Amino acid sequence: MSTTAQEILGSSNSTSMGYIENSTNTTTLASSWLPRDFDTSTGIKTASILLLFIVSLPGNFLLVAVLLKNANKRMRTPSNYFILSMACGDILLTVYSMPQFGILTAYRFRWLVGGVAGEVLCRISFFVGEYSVLVSTGSLLAIALDRLFLVFYPLGRKTTLRTAKYAIAVIWLSSTIFALPSLRLFNTVEIGPGYLLCMVEFKLIYFAIFYLLFCFSILIALPLLITIALYIAIGIKLNRTKRPGNQLPSNRERREQMNHKILTMLVTVVAVLIICRFPLIVGMLSCFSGSREMCSEADFIFTGWFLTYANSPINPWIYFIFNAQFRHGAKLLLMKIFPCCFKALNEVSDVESVGVYVEMEALK
Repeated sequence: MSTTAQEILGSSNSTSMGYIENSTNTTTLASSWLPRDFDTSTGIKTASILLLFIVSLPGNFLLVAVLLKNANKRMRTPSNYFILSMACGDILLTVYSMPQFGILTAYRFRWLVGGVAGEVLCRISFFVGEYSVLVSTGSLLAIALDRLFLVFYPLGRKTTLRTAKYAIAVIWLSSTIFALPSLRLFNTVEIGPGYLLCMVEFKLIYFAIFYLLFCFSILIALPLLITIALYIAIGIKLNRTKRPGNQLPSNRERREQMNHKILTMLVTVVAVLIICRFPLIVGMLSCFSGSREMCSEADFIFTGWFLTYANSPINPWIYFIFNAQFRHGAKLLLMKIFPCCFKALNEVSDVESVGVYVEMEALK
């Protein structure tokens, strides 16, 4: 059975976190969520979520297919395994959470499923979102560490594929463990006759704040800060590396150029991750710290979640834009699937294959 807002708050003057003070505040909070006509703004929001889904699903599936196909037999590197891990997390978010988010937006966040099934789906909804964020953050940190070892210790012991697989297993397992508390925090709350929301249970508000603070500071913010610091160190190292004067590019110089390209790509991924992930987390913490306006404003909730979901379709296209290997692999796959549409690409395929091969040789 879903919990009603009045049952949670009762007639007492509850002061949980300063913004749930009495039944009057509850009515004010709920009023902004009550049904309204489907207006132009809602239509635009719903269409924008559909666009995210359309861009994200093929992009991430294509990225996974390129890595698994391994067309040039040189794609199976530790860094690419971590990229594969991130793409799988984005697919999970795209397939489960995005359609649900679109439906919630169309119905002004009204939870359409009641009863036990509604409660279960509500809990799983936030769990999947949190799980994907943790997987992406952990995978991004693993990529940065792998690049650090390659740049600072090029002749040392490199990360093996077996080590990468173990690291990915740890990332997914630990993400599962740390995301599990979210299954308890969320539930369906009835704010009007037959009108349900999927939200944090008010009686668990203190635990929710502690959990969100822990996730933000330890599980998300700290790894991101470490990742950024690693990229800065890599950039300084690459800029200080001496290059031959007027000589032809050596294998070492080609490797350094490739490191610069990869570094640019990964820094872009980090910037996108921060822009897309931080607003929702900071907003939720502000909300639970006493900002009633933010909690009761549906547009703010939409913007935070929209930016979070926008990270999933952006990630794969960053790799296709910055990395010639991924572009080459994608073209080969698309030529096989749609041969009639990619005849022109056949003429440059062999030339590009040579270029990709030279780049990979430079990284050895």
